[in-house]
Amino acid sequence: MAKLEGTIAVTGLPPHRGLIVNLCFFPVTADDAPAPYGGDPPAEAATDSHEVVKRVDLHTESSQSAYDLPFAVERAAGYYYVQVRAILFRMQAGKVFAQAEQFFFARRPLSLTLEPIGGVTLPVRWPPIPLEDLGTYGIVKPQR
Repeated sequence: MAKLEGTIAVTGLPPHRGLIVNLCFFPVTADDAPAPYGGDPPAEAATDSHEVVKRVDLHTESSQSAYDLPFAVERAAGYYYVQVRAILFRMQAGKVFAQAEQFFFARRPLSLTLEPIGGVTLPVRWPPIPLEDLGTYGIVKPQR
């Protein structure tokens, strides 16, 4: 197995109640292979993922705008495009909003070999979108 270690550097976060970050892998056959799905894979295509962080406390707001999130994963040797999938929990007018964002690194695939790779930094700049400008895909209500 090949080992990859690094950091996801998240910046630009607004006040929030939680953050979930997953690192997703998309295997390709060669180092010059194009990005799968044109660099915009649908959610159901993210079948190989690693949970980097899951910090959610809906009762406490955090004003921390940046995080350095370390990760260490093992995968079969080969070439992989990577994507960071994140959910930020925000509150407004007593309602909780889950803002989901995807960051696909499409310049070239990572080459994972039996020689461990360390020191990889994946920069993620959170988009400054006001809650009222976000699209909605439904409402979830607690059931008793």
